[in-house]
Amino acid sequence: MVFLLEVKDLIYILAVFMGFVTGTVLVIFGIRKRKSNVLIGFSYLSISYAVFLAFLISSGYHVLFPSLYRTGNIGALIFAPLAFIYIRQVLENRALKAWDLLHFIPSLVYFVDFFPIYFFTSLAEKAELIRSEIENPSVFVYFNQSRFFPPNFYTIARTLLIFIYWGASAQVIFRFGRSIHVSENKFGKEWILWMKFYLGSNLLLFVPFFIFSRYVDSKIGYDLIHFTGAIVIFLNSLIVLFFPKVLYSMDEVDLILAKTENSFPAAKEDSSPLNEEKIGEIENKLQMAIGNDKVYLKNGLTISDLSKHADIPTYLLTIYLNQILGTTFSEYINQKRVEECCRLIEDGNFKHLTLEGLGNSCGFNNRNSFITSFKKYVGTTPSEFVKSKTNPMN
Repeated sequence: MVFLLEVKDLIYILAVFMGFVTGTVLVIFGIRKRKSNVLIGFSYLSISYAVFLAFLISSGYHVLFPSLYRTGNIGALIFAPLAFIYIRQVLENRALKAWDLLHFIPSLVYFVDFFPIYFFTSLAEKAELIRSEIENPSVFVYFNQSRFFPPNFYTIARTLLIFIYWGASAQVIFRFGRSIHVSENKFGKEWILWMKFYLGSNLLLFVPFFIFSRYVDSKIGYDLIHFTGAIVIFLNSLIVLFFPKVLYSMDEVDLILAKTENSFPAAKEDSSPLNEEKIGEIENKLQMAIGNDKVYLKNGLTISDLSKHADIPTYLLTIYLNQILGTTFSEYINQKRVEECCRLIEDGNFKHLTLEGLGNSCGFNNRNSFITSFKKYVGTTPSEFVKSKTNPMN
C-alpha cells in the first residue's frame, strides 16, 4: 500500500510527535519532581491523541486502525479539564480531591454513549463504518451513532467545553498572576509567562470555529476545529522548550546547579561550592547589604540586584539561601521587610503613613503582598499588630 501524505498531513504528524514527546517529558519529570506537572503532561498527551485521530480521519488512513474508532473524542474531552486542574493546583497549592473527578463527567457520558461500538462491534464492522463516512471528514465527526444526542452535538459541545475551561483557567491566572509577579519569585514569573503563551495559543481551539464555522463549507469547518488543534500542539510544544524549568520540573536552585555544574573547574574532593570559608564570606557580605545598607527596602529588588550589591555570584547566593538558610530569595527578603515594618511600628515611626504606605516604605509593591507576608512571619495582620502596640492593655 502506497502512503500519500499532503503538507497538511505532515504538519499533523509533526505536531502529534512533538505533543507526545513533550507530554511524556512532563509526565516523567513530573513524577520525579513536581507531581502537578503530571496533569499538564497528560493534557498534552490527550490532545495529541485526539489530533492523531483527526489526522487519520483527514488523511483517510483511519481504516487501518479500526480499533481506535470513536476514541479520539475522549482525549479531546479530558484535555481541557486536566489543564485547568493543573493551573489551579499550581496556583492554589491544593491537593487533588475526589470531587475533581466531576470534571470528567463529559468524557464519561461520551464513553457510555459509544460503549456498544467500543465493545460490541467487531473490527470488520468498525472498518466498514469508517469506510462509509471517511470520504467526508466533517460528516465523520458528526457522531451519527450517538444514542443520546443529535448529530454534531459533540463537536459543538466539546468546543464549548474547551472555551469554558479556557475562561476558568484565565480567571485563575488573572486572580493569582499579580501576586506571583510581585513575589519576585523567578520561577513564578517564568511560569506565568509560559502560561500566558499557553492560554494565548489555545484560543485557536475555539475562536476560529465560533467565528467562521457558519460561513465556510463543512470541510473547512472540520479544519477549523481539528487542524487548528495540531497548530496549538505544535506551538505549545515549541514554546515550552524555552521554559526548561517548567518542562523538566526544575526549581531555581536545580537550574542554577545544572547550568554551573560544567561551567567551573573541577573542585577537589574535600571541597564544595559552599565550604565554611565561603559561607562566612557570604554571611559577612549579606550583613553589609542587608543589615547596613538595607537593600531590601528597594521596591522590585531581584536576586541579581542583591547579588551585584553584595558582590556574591548569583548561583552561590541562591545555593546559600536554599541549602544553608533553607529559604528562597523572595521569602528571605520579605521576612527582612516584615522585620523592618515591625521595628518601625514598635518605635512609633509610622504614624504619618497609611498601612499601604508603611508596606511600600519597607519594600513591598502592594498592600496584598504586604499583608500576606506580615501575617506569615508575625502571625497577625499589620493593623492588628499596630493595635496591640498602641493599646497594649487590650
